[in-house]
Amino acid sequence: MGNVIVNININEGKRFYIRKIQFEGDSLLDTLIYIIPKKMPIAYSDEFMNAFESQIYYLYYNKGFPFISVLRDTIFENDSSLIIKEKISAGKRIMIKQIKIEGNKNVRDEIFFKEITIKVPSYFNYNQIIQSIQRLYSLRLFKSVNYKIENDSILIFQVIESPQRYLETNIGFTYPYFLNISFLIGHLNIFGNVQNLELSTNGLFSWTNNNVLLNDRSVSLNFRERYFLDRKNLFLNSNLIYNKFGQIGQVEDYGKIEEIGLNAEILRQFSNYFYSAFSILLKSSMTIGYEDRRVILTLSQRAVYDDRNSYLDATKGFISSFSISEAFIQAKFIKLNELYSKYFYSFAFRIRMGQIFGSDIPYSEKFFLGGEGSVRGYLNNSIGEPFDNLQPASNHYINGNFEYRWRFSSFFGITFFYDFVLVSNEFTNLIKSNVYSGYGIGFRFYINYIPLRFDFALNPNSKVLPKDLFIYFSIGQMF
Repeated sequence: MGNVIVNININEGKRFYIRKIQFEGDSLLDTLIYIIPKKMPIAYSDEFMNAFESQIYYLYYNKGFPFISVLRDTIFENDSSLIIKEKISAGKRIMIKQIKIEGNKNVRDEIFFKEITIKVPSYFNYNQIIQSIQRLYSLRLFKSVNYKIENDSILIFQVIESPQRYLETNIGFTYPYFLNISFLIGHLNIFGNVQNLELSTNGLFSWTNNNVLLNDRSVSLNFRERYFLDRKNLFLNSNLIYNKFGQIGQVEDYGKIEEIGLNAEILRQFSNYFYSAFSILLKSSMTIGYEDRRVILTLSQRAVYDDRNSYLDATKGFISSFSISEAFIQAKFIKLNELYSKYFYSFAFRIRMGQIFGSDIPYSEKFFLGGEGSVRGYLNNSIGEPFDNLQPASNHYINGNFEYRWRFSSFFGITFFYDFVLVSNEFTNLIKSNVYSGYGIGFRFYINYIPLRFDFALNPNSKVLPKDLFIYFSIGQMF
C-alpha cells in the first residue's frame, strides 16, 4: 500500500485587540462602565464578547427591562486595534403587579405561591424569577416550568405537572460477591400540601459456594412534610425503619446487627445552600448472639452547606457537613461526623471523618468501612480493628477519595481514582495507624446526563487477576 501525505496550511490572519468599549442608548448607561474590563486593550474573541454582552443583558433583566436588545458595532482603527460600540435599546421597564399560574390541575395555587420569591408590585427581576423556578422544581411536582409577561404587568408561570405517584428501582453490582437492589414506591402530594409518603426496601444479595444469600435487608416507611407548621422553610422528616445486616457471605445470624426504630427530624432551610436539622431517634438494636437487645435514644444536630450543581454528577461547587449525636438510656456515647467534598470540571475529592467517644458504645454503633462508598478494592465492611469473631469495626476513621474525571463526549468518560482510610479504636493512634488504600479505573456512560458507573478496583495486596479484581456498577458518581 502507498503512503499518503496530507499537508494542512492554517492562516490565522491578524489578531485584533479591543482598545475601547463604548455604549449608546438609554437607561443604566452609567452602571455599565463597571462591567468593562479594567485591563485594556484585550484580545478580541467571540467567547469574550458573548460573555460580556451576557452581562449587559443580565444587568438590564434584573433592573426591570426584559425586552432589552443589544446591537454591536465594530470599528477598525488600524490593522490590530478595535473599538466596540454597544447600542442598547432598553425597551419598556416592566412593573409586575400580578402573578398567575397556568397548567396546574392537582397542585393547589397556595403551594405555588409559597415558593415564589417575587413581591408585588415590584420591577421585573430575572434572578428572582429563576430562583422561584428552581424552588418550584425542588417540589418534584412539576416536570416543566416557564414564564411569560402579559399586558406589561402580569407575570404568568406556565407549568406541566409530574405524576404524583412513582415507583423507582436502583441496582448496584459488585463483582465477585454481591448484588444490591432497592425499590421505592411513593406519593409526592398525598394530603394535598406537599406531603411525601414513601415505602422503600433494600436487599443485598451475596453468593459463596453456589449459595445465594440475602445478606442485608432494610425496610423504611418515610413521611416528609414540606411546610411543617405551615412554614415554607421548615421541614419534617420521619421514618419507621428496620435493618438487618452482617458480613458478606455469612450464613448464620450470629454477629448480624438487627434494629428497628422511629426517627423524627425537623429541618430548617436558611438559604438555597445552607440548612440545619435536629433529630430524635428511638430504636431497639442488638448484635445477634453477641450483645443483648438495647433501647437507645439518640439526639442529633447537623448543619449542611451544599452548592453542588448536580447530585448525581457534580462538576462544580462543594458540600460540607457536620453532625453531632448523643445517645441515652441503654448506651452512652457521643458520635461526630464531618464531611467535605469539592468538585471541579475534571477533578473531585472527598474527605470524611468520624469519631465516637463514650463509656458504653454498642458494637452496632461503631464505624464499618471498606467497599462501595468508602474504599473500593475491598469487601464491604471489611476494614476496621479486629473485634472478637465479628466483622472489623472502629471508633475513629479518616476516609479520603480522589477522582480524575475525564469526559470525552456527552456519552462517555473515564475516571481514575484513589481511595484510602485510616481506622483506630483510640483517637490518639489514628494518624499512626495502617493505611488501607484502593485504586483503579472507571468508565462512565451518560444517558440523559445521568452517569452509569463501572469501576474496576484493586488494593496493594491484589496479586491474582481477575480473582482479586473488584468491579462496581451503579447509577451516579460514588460521591
